[in-house]
Amino acid sequence: MRARSSVSGTATIAFALALALVATARAADVDPATMNAARALAEEGLDLFDKGQYAAALDKFGRADQLIQAPTIDLYAARCLEQLGRLIEASERYLQVSRTSLDASASDVFKAAVADAGKAYDDLKPRIPRLAVGVRGAPEREVQITIDGKPMPPALVGVSQPVDPGKHVVEAVWTGRVVRREVALQERQEAAVALEFPVGVRPPIVLPPPAGPAPGTTQRVLGWTAVGTGAAALVAGGVTFGITSALRGELIDLGCTEDVVCPDTPKTREKLGSYNDMRLVPAPAFIVGGALAAGGVALLLTAPSAAAKPKGAAVRPWISPWGAGIAGVF
Repeated sequence: MRARSSVSGTATIAFALALALVATARAADVDPATMNAARALAEEGLDLFDKGQYAAALDKFGRADQLIQAPTIDLYAARCLEQLGRLIEASERYLQVSRTSLDASASDVFKAAVADAGKAYDDLKPRIPRLAVGVRGAPEREVQITIDGKPMPPALVGVSQPVDPGKHVVEAVWTGRVVRREVALQERQEAAVALEFPVGVRPPIVLPPPAGPAPGTTQRVLGWTAVGTGAAALVAGGVTFGITSALRGELIDLGCTEDVVCPDTPKTREKLGSYNDMRLVPAPAFIVGGALAAGGVALLLTAPSAAAKPKGAAVRPWISPWGAGIAGVF
């Protein structure tokens, strides 16, 4: 374990004194209760640091830093990160502390912490391992690379970059295929990893989805169905109308009036029953058939077409008591 610098000489007392005498603008409005809580957390962190419990100490320093920012707290947080092997985070924390701006009234403990952080940064930087990740057999910009599950920017492909010491998993994904490598690095070590995709293997061919029905197909089917059903109803209405007219003529010949008021005879009773059954059919058939035919024609005329309609095309529906249809120039 690295020895502490001059900042720790009577560490707990110096820490408590530094926290009690903070005069920076950032702490100007901190109430005494918050100062007391921050001091207690920092002292607990120092005690845990002395015992080698760096993860627990880092938690205490982090909590204290949330209450009041002081270079002494940040310095020891960086030292915890360094002891935990998180060298990249530690170097950034050291650099941050070394750049702390202090006024003339700052305590000697604060000034020493800033100076120690700068020296620690310079000492730690060359110890950080570096790793270069390259790609073969695939376009670099199309490959998705991760280091320990964290995405690596395409701009860093083939570039040596800092990593923490220890084992790392490097993974590349391209067109559904995955290449994975593991590498272990020690402090000050530099290494390169090539993620190689098989040469000559082409990306899978993705077929386009099957073409769907032409625009307006469903509407045209419904339109023709309505026209056909409506025409059938109109034809049925026309047939029953003709039968009804014939029966009425026969009843008149048997002595019935124009209003079909008939004498009570066996022949008139038989004909009259058939006439009454048939005369109710034509009107509803014409109404329903006409509505269906008209609606079907409207659907056909408004349906979108995949191909442009020829110039001069015209469509005209026709409806009569004896049928229905469409006439026009196509």
